[in-house]
Amino acid sequence: MKKLAFTLAALAALTGSAVAADMPVKAYTKAPPPIVAYNWTGCYVGGYAGGAVQSRAVQAQDPSSTGGTFPAGTFYNSPFANAGNGGAFGYDMQGSAIGGGTLGCNWQGPSSPFVLGLEAEGGYMRLRGSAIDPYSVGFGSDTVATTKVGDWYAVLAGRAGYAWDRTLLYVKGGVGFADVKSSVIDACTTAPCGGGTLNATSSDTRAFWVVGGGIEYAFAANWTVKGEYLYLGLDNNYSVCGAGGASAAGSAFCGNHNVEGIHTGKIGINYKFGGPIVARY
Repeated sequence: MKKLAFTLAALAALTGSAVAADMPVKAYTKAPPPIVAYNWTGCYVGGYAGGAVQSRAVQAQDPSSTGGTFPAGTFYNSPFANAGNGGAFGYDMQGSAIGGGTLGCNWQGPSSPFVLGLEAEGGYMRLRGSAIDPYSVGFGSDTVATTKVGDWYAVLAGRAGYAWDRTLLYVKGGVGFADVKSSVIDACTTAPCGGGTLNATSSDTRAFWVVGGGIEYAFAANWTVKGEYLYLGLDNNYSVCGAGGASAAGSAFCGNHNVEGIHTGKIGINYKFGGPIVARY
């Protein structure tokens, strides 16, 4: 009996080994590579191009005397300016192409979608407009008012954004600088012009606030492209003063030019120096 049981057990073992030998061996498969998440941390340089337009016409004023030969408050083109809206008038500045360079740095935590950064930009911008003062005695050949913003501007701003991997949606705000020049010129002394002349000019570098936002996309490990809107808050009065000549000698005349904000839009490309790429399993 024991001999029979031993024989059956041996036979079963041999049969199992044969079946196991006939079964196919499962091929070795390599683990899938980790998903690589883009990280925005790093510093970058780039360039941009776009356009700029005024948000509202320049609001100017016929220059008035500060005292002297003519009593204080007397408009240069008196009595016409006295009779019409306090000497106020307006004119448009032509839009401008803009272009320049960008330098900045971003920081993004290894497991956070939030991105913080600091960015500087500077470049070319030139908005300019002029008009005949409607209160001029010469009506078309007398007092000319001019305002120009540019030929350069610069911005330093902070950025805060939310990243969906390679796509970044952001807002920005900070301070800007630009040269603003306004002038009023009257060189006509022949009738029907008045006997006085005037050359009043104001030119200064002005600081102002900026705010805007945009979207940026990393199309390669170190390259990004962006579209951005930025408002330049130039909203301010600029006093234009000058001494009168000929029959207006002995008096200084000043008038305000109110320059409103400027809308800008641009597209740009940046090159990022290094920055970590985080593996996500």
